[in-house]
Amino acid sequence: MVAPALRELLQCSDLVGECTGLDVCTGRAEHGVCGDVVQLSVRCRADELLEVRWRAQGCPATLAVAALAARTWTLLPLAQAATALQAALDGHGGLAVHERHAAALVLRALAAATGR
Repeated sequence: MVAPALRELLQCSDLVGECTGLDVCTGRAEHGVCGDVVQLSVRCRADELLEVRWRAQGCPATLAVAALAARTWTLLPLAQAATALQAALDGHGGLAVHERHAAALVLRALAAATGR
């Protein structure tokens, strides 16, 4: 079951969608077993994430982690993305063992978007 603080993110849709403007890249990742899909739209300059928008389908954990990543990664150096996401997840109650695929999926979508 998704932690209550993460569940609250499912009710927020302010960062759902796509970034616009220059320097926008899109990345997509799919979980081969459960079929969850995450698409991230990322606007970045040099090695800094300026803006992140998301679209996802799948389990509540996948949607919540995508929403949290978009909130966490605004104005963040790309090299700090994984660490910042884990800290944000820990601060929101963490993920159960069977939900951890969601964080890996979101990080794969970011890698696909940024080429890193």
